[in-house]
Amino acid sequence: MQMPLAEWPVGYFRSYSGWLLRHRRTIPTRIATLNAEIQRIGFIKVDYRTIDTNDGVIKSEEKTGFSVTVGSVLEKLLQAYIANGGNPLSISGFMYPQSTTMDVDANGEGIRSEGYPNSGVVFPMSGDPNDPMPSEDDTGYGSSQAGMLGTYRYYPARQGIRVSPGAYDHGAVVKTMHQMRAWANQDIRNLNDMEARIIKMCDLREQLIRERDVILVQAFGGVMPGVQTLDNERFDANLLVQNIYQDMANLVFKPGGDGVTLIPTHKDDEFLPFTFPAVSAEFFDWI
Repeated sequence: MQMPLAEWPVGYFRSYSGWLLRHRRTIPTRIATLNAEIQRIGFIKVDYRTIDTNDGVIKSEEKTGFSVTVGSVLEKLLQAYIANGGNPLSISGFMYPQSTTMDVDANGEGIRSEGYPNSGVVFPMSGDPNDPMPSEDDTGYGSSQAGMLGTYRYYPARQGIRVSPGAYDHGAVVKTMHQMRAWANQDIRNLNDMEARIIKMCDLREQLIRERDVILVQAFGGVMPGVQTLDNERFDANLLVQNIYQDMANLVFKPGGDGVTLIPTHKDDEFLPFTFPAVSAEFFDWI
């Protein structure tokens, strides 16, 4: 079934929307499949050192341990990775912004409780032209951290500057490092491939959760079995599929003289340039 979006015969809209509305019967099964797949993939949680501050509990970037869902795909991938000499704490931060919560104390002040460093987000740092980074000669005219990522894994921020390879004899360093590791290149590549698979599975888990908790909720929240109730603070009820369909149908069709028959509105209407009459030969193109 081809699905043009910008311009289409009016008969196509009727066929296409009818298929979509009938296809809603698959949603409960899809929800069950998503739940099973999310559970099968599992979840990796990294623990970070906790720091108590006046603003609440924050996390440093110092990792203290990790855990993974027992019997999951991620557990098996991590077992293989560790067996090949990999360090699971070096793969990724596995940070989740939704782990950060905010509360209010007795004085009405906000209290933050972080589950991951920087509230689970890596973002570019802001800069102030009056507060540059210290320079080697203490003149105060060092480079700025503006635009640099606020994590220890972003080396330019730790070096104090984005170093150009032309600023030193980098060829000798590269040659030495290459010679040191050349005998283990295949093993390093295997570890990198395992890391990529682990990260890919984590990304897939997030995509499935988004499909279940965002896409399907916005489409059918509170309407179809298994789909979460629509939260009006997060979602727009006007964007539910049945509401969009009804709005578009009211636009594309107009009532006939008997008050029951729907008459298609065609491109002759200057306000509807995106639709035009259908022909009988197109019928089998839409089903």
